[in-house]
Amino acid sequence: MLTVHRRKLLCGALTMCLPDICRAGMPQPDNVRIALVQTTESSEYFNEITRGVRTGCQRWGYALSVFDADNSPVAQSAAIENYAQQRVSAILLCAIDVYGVRDAIDMARRFDVPVIAIDAIVAGKTIAQVGVDNIRTAERLLDALLQPGRAAPARIGIIGATGSYIQTLRYRGFLDAMKKKAPFMHVSGFVDGQNILDSAQTAAEDLLASAPDMDLIYATGEPAMIGALSALQTSPPRRTVHLAGWDMSPEIDRGLREGIVLATAVQDTVRMGEAAVDAAHDWLHDMKVPHDITVPATIVTPHTLIASGTVRP
Repeated sequence: MLTVHRRKLLCGALTMCLPDICRAGMPQPDNVRIALVQTTESSEYFNEITRGVRTGCQRWGYALSVFDADNSPVAQSAAIENYAQQRVSAILLCAIDVYGVRDAIDMARRFDVPVIAIDAIVAGKTIAQVGVDNIRTAERLLDALLQPGRAAPARIGIIGATGSYIQTLRYRGFLDAMKKKAPFMHVSGFVDGQNILDSAQTAAEDLLASAPDMDLIYATGEPAMIGALSALQTSPPRRTVHLAGWDMSPEIDRGLREGIVLATAVQDTVRMGEAAVDAAHDWLHDMKVPHDITVPATIVTPHTLIASGTVRP
């Protein structure tokens, strides 16, 4: 069963196996309800995570409720608190603000409701976190740009998301790799795309105007990638500017095929959602759950895309 709530939770009586009782015995699937507190439904990236969560819940026979925070950290915190008071079996969280949700997660813990983070790191608060190794994957992206036979970019513009801890890791990981492996590369400018498509496109246009010498844009997430591709069309630069970054979409796929996108890290978002449900299942059955659950990303380039005929890892 799937219920979806947008910026509002339907509160009502619900009979279920409380988490502490579930751990004492084997919970029955019909009594388990998983809640997914999502960032937004406007991004294919997060929609794929939801699909993975839904698949995992169907496999175990669990009920699922999905809350769309519509990019509001306040709404996310309220949803976590409401789900905790309803005593759902577990909460899965794609956090917008990893610091702003800490108090809400503390409330969930007081109700003995476990919280599992997906593509987010809420230090010391969640029972597990599912995602990629962001720093290592950022380094692998740089390696793809430095392949023999390709002219390496020298001047880099970056579209980040300062409010996202995960994307800050991707930014820092890329810069650290540049210092070690490509000291000839320099950052020409940085803009904050806020992990929102419209904001990212505006930020990319500003970056193109303020750093006309750059030859590559590094984007730390899907909105930044799509926004940069749009900006290259609406505000075409005088020189060729390529793109590298994270995630996959029809726009990014087209950019790869056209040679504009040189490399992108494709996360197995469906598997991330499934892994989060599996972690909740193991916790409810009193099995050991590793805190860090890594789902590897695949680096896709124009060459590998054409060779494989697919964008999925």
